[in-house]
Amino acid sequence: MDDELQQIDALIAAHRDEPDVVAKLRELQSAIQRQRDAQKSFDRATDDLASAGGDGVMAALGVTEVFRGPRGDHGFQKWGMRDSELVFLLEKGGSDTITGRGVPLADGTWVAEGSTAYFMDAARHHQVLLAWLSDPVHADVARGLKDGTVKARYILATTPDGGSAEVTDLVLNPDYLDWSWVPQ
Repeated sequence: MDDELQQIDALIAAHRDEPDVVAKLRELQSAIQRQRDAQKSFDRATDDLASAGGDGVMAALGVTEVFRGPRGDHGFQKWGMRDSELVFLLEKGGSDTITGRGVPLADGTWVAEGSTAYFMDAARHHQVLLAWLSDPVHADVARGLKDGTVKARYILATTPDGGSAEVTDLVLNPDYLDWSWVPQ
């Protein structure tokens, strides 16, 4: 249980001899839970909208999807190959947008969501990407990222309530792309 509901439980215990107060506090608990349930439903619908929009973007670009991750996965939810391009997709649905307040990296520093630092941190700590690049079958991609013959493309797909995705290329600063962690 979280703090708000624990606080209400404490108030109920403190006012147990006052049935009218206890009844109002229980109504408040119920209202909080209904609001939370509604928020979870809204979040699921937004996630589904974002995922569907992202699927459409990947298909329209002709990307062979390699990874489809859970919503909330740091940095990107889908990635795959197209020609000599490794395409990473950051999905947002409904009214969800790139946050202006920044996001924490694995080391605890904060950077702008969608920035090159955010992207590189997400890539560096993405265990599926690391395993995929470590597979000898994909050695050419790993080598290509290091020598620049394989380009990384970072895309924001925003799918508002209307359902059609809006695509924005997130600019990756080549001076800050560090693929030194990619296996040989």
